[in-house]
Amino acid sequence: MSTVELRLGDLFDGPSDLIVLPCSTAGTITSFVREKLVHYRIPYPPPRMRLGDVQVLPFEGGENIAQFVAFAASVEGHGSSEEAIRRIGSQLGEHTARVDSIRRVAAPLLGVGAGGLRIELAVSSLREGFRSSSHKNAALVISVLHREVFERVQDNLFPEKSRSRESQDTPEAEKPSRVFVSYSHTSPEHEEWVVALASFLRQNGIDARLDVWHLRRGMDLAQFMTNELTLADRVVLVSDEKYAEKADGRVGGVGWETMIVQGDIARLPPDSTKYVVIVRSGTVDGGLPRYLKTKFVVHWPDAAVDGKNRQLLLRELFDFVPIPPLGQRPLAL
Repeated sequence: MSTVELRLGDLFDGPSDLIVLPCSTAGTITSFVREKLVHYRIPYPPPRMRLGDVQVLPFEGGENIAQFVAFAASVEGHGSSEEAIRRIGSQLGEHTARVDSIRRVAAPLLGVGAGGLRIELAVSSLREGFRSSSHKNAALVISVLHREVFERVQDNLFPEKSRSRESQDTPEAEKPSRVFVSYSHTSPEHEEWVVALASFLRQNGIDARLDVWHLRRGMDLAQFMTNELTLADRVVLVSDEKYAEKADGRVGGVGWETMIVQGDIARLPPDSTKYVVIVRSGTVDGGLPRYLKTKFVVHWPDAAVDGKNRQLLLRELFDFVPIPPLGQRPLAL
């Protein structure tokens, strides 16, 4: 089942697949939204929308923010309604079910303020609409700017989260691990191998993300890669001679991605396991870019080791590393 959660802060603070901006049916916006439109060069909303309508378009100026932006007509005149907010939630959910690239949606409090709705009613309506139509692995994150409002709504509508603030014993529902697969388009055969590997991961409960599935026509390539690398729980880098050449020379998409990955690795602790490196070449050294030479990698030169290495990769991505139990020291040596 899809999840809905609250976040304290600005909805532009963290990366998402789709970010939602409120507007009126006449196309008017708040000063906060206008500031964002100017900063990110987002087109203004259309002047004639029905209450509860949603319009989604590519977010071309929002690197590190989202791949798509949506306008939600949450106010008409000086009012809103629970039904309108429910319709907005339902339409946002439909996009996660219809578009593979959209799984994480960030939205503000809709219908409150100029809309006059009580905050708890607005959040409940948005949550209900989203859950009625969304993909089972989708998540709606509702941003709240003020701590007292955040805590009040959390206590009233998300009591399980409130309890977890007081006690860390409350288990959360397990979500599929989001894994971005990075590779170079070395050859059609190599691309087919990568697609087969990502398909295998998805069949085994891992939300593998791949450009051939999730990069849509009209989307910005650099923004797509930045967003996926930021949102990923784990990243599988499939490297070979061509990947190493492009990474070292900062060529094309791999070159751009290399700069992002290097910056991310630099901020991670030395024992981080976020990046799993697969080397698809005869020798490990020949298939690795310079910045990955010190990494402990999976050597995967040909199909002969597919079975063994697929299982090894699954264990790694699920953090399942069986260690023999520690026995007793013998009395006599």
